[in-house]
Amino acid sequence: MIVKVKSHKNKSYRKLLEYMLHDKDRLSGKGRGFLVTHNLKGNKIDEWVAQLAENETRRLRKRKDSVILTHEILSWHRDDARQITSEKMEEMVREYIRLRNPGGMYLAVPHYDKEHYHVHILVSGIEYKTGKAMRMSRAEFSDLKKNIQAYQQEQFPELSHSVVDHGKKRKARISEKEYQAGKRTGKMTKREEVRQFVESCYMHASSQEDFLERLQVCKLPVYERGGRITGVVVNGKKYRFKKLGIDVSFLGKQIEKSRGENDLQNVRRKGERKMER
Repeated sequence: MIVKVKSHKNKSYRKLLEYMLHDKDRLSGKGRGFLVTHNLKGNKIDEWVAQLAENETRRLRKRKDSVILTHEILSWHRDDARQITSEKMEEMVREYIRLRNPGGMYLAVPHYDKEHYHVHILVSGIEYKTGKAMRMSRAEFSDLKKNIQAYQQEQFPELSHSVVDHGKKRKARISEKEYQAGKRTGKMTKREEVRQFVESCYMHASSQEDFLERLQVCKLPVYERGGRITGVVVNGKKYRFKKLGIDVSFLGKQIEKSRGENDLQNVRRKGERKMER
């Protein structure tokens, strides 16, 4: 499971709720969609906005750059689309809330976009009634991702394609323009979409050949730079693995091996010369 958190420093409750509840990608209909609310009453956007805004007045420590709310997303790999159900997603959302901090105010709804299921969650910036901040440290966020995925693996082992390595540090670099567009629409940027697909291919690949085949299946042709596979091309635009925040150093080593014994010997000679120095 991939977990993403976007912070908002303004009271954009209504805008986010309108997108979450009325976007065309929202799952709805009997047996398909669900709506999870936690520490929120009523069934209308106006009611939820009023409660969130009223609760914000209880903030203990007020700063100009305080996080008023967060937009959090849980997503699963498209190859698990046949295995996942609304019931499973709802159960994982409720467990996520329990692990995240049950003292907060939450509203969650599922969407289906770009051939994969995901859930959008609005989270209050402070706890319900206490006024304490809901912020997480990097270590706490890392533990949250690991714990919710452990729960998924224990309860729903059939969602095998949605297991990722949350132990590695990755920094996906996006431009200011892309960031603002994502913040405005509430949707993933194109770079984030590409990163998610490449990351999934990488995490599930058993070898260099398998990794490249998975990229090809996802229609992500690779390109080379300096004789080494550097990234993928999508709609004519190049995305470097490094700038996507994905470490594929093993790929370079595998490529060296695939070029034959002569190239491998050259690599060994270079290493020996370095040791002699």
